[in-house]
Amino acid sequence: MSTQKEQVLAFVRTNGTITHRQADETYSITRLAAVVFDLKDEGHMFVEPTEIVKGKNKFGTPCTWAKYQYLGMKNKENR
Repeated sequence: MSTQKEQVLAFVRTNGTITHRQADETYSITRLAAVVFDLKDEGHMFVEPTEIVKGKNKFGTPCTWAKYQYLGMKNKENR
C-alpha cells in the first residue's frame, strides 16, 4: 500500500493538478493541504499562490477550493 504522499505525487505527475475533491474521491484523502505541505518540505514544487476554484458542492451550494499545480522537484542547488 502506498502513502498519501506517494498517491498525491503519482496523481499530480500524471494529471498536473489536484483538488481536494479529487483527493477525497480518488484516495479518501481529506487533508490535502497537509500532504502538499509535506511534499513541499521534501523539495517538491507547486505553483504559488495556489489557484482557487469556484464551484458548487454536492448540495448545489456555491463554494471554493484549492487547486494545486505540480511543477516538479527542486534542483539540489535551489534547496
